[in-house]
Amino acid sequence: MKRLATGLLVFAASCARCGACAEALPRPVAPSPSAPVVVAAPAPAPVSATVELSATQGDVEVRHGGVWQPAQVPFGLGLDDAVRTRAGGTATLKVGRDGLIEVRERTEVSVRQLLVRSVRFRLERGRIGASPGKGDVAVSVESSGSTAVAEASTGSFAVFNDGKGLVAVVAEAGEVKLTSAGGDTVLAAGQGARVEGDAAPVREAVPRSVLLKVAWPAEKVTRQATVTLRGEADPGAFVSVNGRELSVGEDGRFETEVPLALGANKIAVRSVDRFGRVADDAETVRVDRRPPPVKARSEGWQ
Repeated sequence: MKRLATGLLVFAASCARCGACAEALPRPVAPSPSAPVVVAAPAPAPVSATVELSATQGDVEVRHGGVWQPAQVPFGLGLDDAVRTRAGGTATLKVGRDGLIEVRERTEVSVRQLLVRSVRFRLERGRIGASPGKGDVAVSVESSGSTAVAEASTGSFAVFNDGKGLVAVVAEAGEVKLTSAGGDTVLAAGQGARVEGDAAPVREAVPRSVLLKVAWPAEKVTRQATVTLRGEADPGAFVSVNGRELSVGEDGRFETEVPLALGANKIAVRSVDRFGRVADDAETVRVDRRPPPVKARSEGWQ
């Protein structure tokens, strides 16, 4: 045992002197500086499409925050904001980069949905023309009193709502999809269809001309304070006399009393059919209440 212990001591001493074992061991590597941790910034949330009241003419109002007020431009519209026009008033809404909504007279339309690539409007009554532009934002229009929804991403189309459940849609350029609770259809340029309430869309030809017939009084000079005016227009058309809207029957017939003042009275009748086309007719009636001249007769002396 003593000899074994002595041998081990001699081996350890010689191993320490030569360093052979140390050279065989891997050298420690100095730790490299840690690379900075890069935290990616969160992606920005998608921005909803914008709607702006960009132009007005005549009597136009905006509902913002539940309150109607005279329109001012430019004015950004949010959810549930609305625009309405009176007789002779029109408005233009800019949608996204280059989309447009043309709001015709006697029309009310509101913003119902704002998404990144689509905007939905609600037509309460009247007529609008929709041009989505180059397709960055699709435009859809629902109508009060009906389940009809017209939608397109390019081209242009018009929507009419009489406020009583009759909706008419015309594709002016491109294609427009028209859906309702009763079914759906796709309209090509120049085609039209109507929806009554929840019924399926019914295709109909767009008439070449606008129907407007007025029964003018035969006598253009009168002593009366009013004149009775009768006529016929397309069913569902808007008819006005000197800017005052008339009630039109389901058969398109109308009748009204027009007040007259002394002198010349111009009476202007306008009809806007459900396809948005306009027909005008006018006549002048003169009121003369002077007594007729007295004709004296001379008999002479007999």
